[in-house]
Amino acid sequence: MVRLGLSSGSVPGLAAGELAALVRAAGGTVADLRAGKGHRWEEQGIAGLDGLAVSFVGISAVLGADGQDLSAAERYPDRRVKVFAAPGSADAPATAEQMAALTKRRAPERVLVETHRGGASPEELVALCRRHGCRLVLDNLGLDDIADDFASAVPPLAPWTAAVQVKGYDRPEGGGRPPHRPLRATDLGWLGAVAAPGTDITVESRSGTPHEDLTTLRTVWEAIACA
Repeated sequence: MVRLGLSSGSVPGLAAGELAALVRAAGGTVADLRAGKGHRWEEQGIAGLDGLAVSFVGISAVLGADGQDLSAAERYPDRRVKVFAAPGSADAPATAEQMAALTKRRAPERVLVETHRGGASPEELVALCRRHGCRLVLDNLGLDDIADDFASAVPPLAPWTAAVQVKGYDRPEGGGRPPHRPLRATDLGWLGAVAAPGTDITVESRSGTPHEDLTTLRTVWEAIACA
């Protein structure tokens, strides 16, 4: 089963109970959480979600980079944690040490690495997963940032993808960072290639339309699942 939901990054001002209520009102069943960013869910903690499933907890750590503080992961033993990965991280000595620390309380496949601007390339992420046993959070904008071609980058990453984050955006003609906009069905035509059973898909967007975005995601996914 594929679970759909929202990221706390879409609604950082909502308390845990409010986040859970919004996810459920829009037909979702899961949330992903970002720790250490001042999101209000942390005031009540995971217990405040009233039983809503948690896909993963994101922390501010970069595999392969020196001087990373991994202590936030210790607050969520046995839960999946999401981190980032620096270019060259697959072969970096720091990565082995960091993965050893992160897997004291969880299996390697419960360490998730996000596709992210400035981070490891798609090819490096595959090598990282093969070497260290971690899995991926495929963020559509993040992958677009690091891939030469989005469509061709998706299939090699699919076997390693445990979760997906989606947002609506259009690349500005003059370049630069694209602002987030409400999600459209046309943004999601690639989902069927990456979301195997057991994958979580969440909306992580600053569009300001979380309920509508999750409704769009749910409609698109139902069409894919029934095709």
